[in-house]
Amino acid sequence: MLLIRSISTRLALILAAAIGVGLGGCHAPSARAPRVRVRIATGTPGGGFYPLGEALAASFASALPQLEMLTEATGGAVSNVEAVQAGNADLGLTFADVAYVASVGRLTHHEQPFARLRAIAVLQVTPVHLVVGENSGIRSVADLSKRRVGMGPEGSGTALTANLLLNAYGVDPQTILAETLPFNEAARRLTQGTLDASFDNGNYPVESVRRLTSAGARLLPLLGPAIEHLRHDYPFLRLTAIPADTYPGQHERIHTIGVDTLLVCRSDLSEPLVHDLTKRLFDVLPTLAQRQTSLRLMDIEQAPATPIPLHEGAARYYRERELTW
Repeated sequence: MLLIRSISTRLALILAAAIGVGLGGCHAPSARAPRVRVRIATGTPGGGFYPLGEALAASFASALPQLEMLTEATGGAVSNVEAVQAGNADLGLTFADVAYVASVGRLTHHEQPFARLRAIAVLQVTPVHLVVGENSGIRSVADLSKRRVGMGPEGSGTALTANLLLNAYGVDPQTILAETLPFNEAARRLTQGTLDASFDNGNYPVESVRRLTSAGARLLPLLGPAIEHLRHDYPFLRLTAIPADTYPGQHERIHTIGVDTLLVCRSDLSEPLVHDLTKRLFDVLPTLAQRQTSLRLMDIEQAPATPIPLHEGAARYYRERELTW
């Protein structure tokens, strides 16, 4: 009997210890997989890419909590494809013409094609804003000769488009007093009267343009034969318009031209990651469009119609979507 009690006592102690270990295991914190860091190159504060990039990063982070989204302010479209190609960014915002020129090795100061550059989606057409001082007397691009003109920050796509416009209107770029300025700095200078005009390719409403029009500056339309000839020679440019009352004092629709904004990435990002990012982009688009009003014009059917190759993760998403729609 004593032996049985001894054995029973030991069994009880072993069972209690086992239960204790089991309970301790249940309460022990489980090891979490490390978050995946994704860097997105945006743009210059005051321009259109900067708030769009911030909104995209916030939406991705909310929808995909396993990601750590980091945004980086940059010069803009050109700087962003350079960062992606160099491996200094994972995602970036750029323009269709900049992406194409980079991918075929014709970007200024770069002799080799950007082989690491891939597309995720066409987001929307981004209009060109040409803002002039209230009392500048400027009525057309043709009047910019010998004027002080903000051409956008270094590394932006705005300068590329601005030079195309100058040539289309017969203005020798060498005859203008061109300045490469951050958009907010250009707005400050134009308001002070030390700048006569400023170009800005941006998703409306653009912060710097809102500042300028609040101070009395005017938006000029871009239309007519010069624009039609330019579009014929440079098919990346599209007709678009800035709706009335987008900016203070702007009560009429402003006809202008624009170029498609692209979300691009590195070719060596994992296929599942880019697939998930692409899917989430369309999942959050209705919410995102509430903050970025220009995204309401995004043509979902044309999203995969990019001028450079799609990343395989994005291409898989579009194939799946086509099968399910």
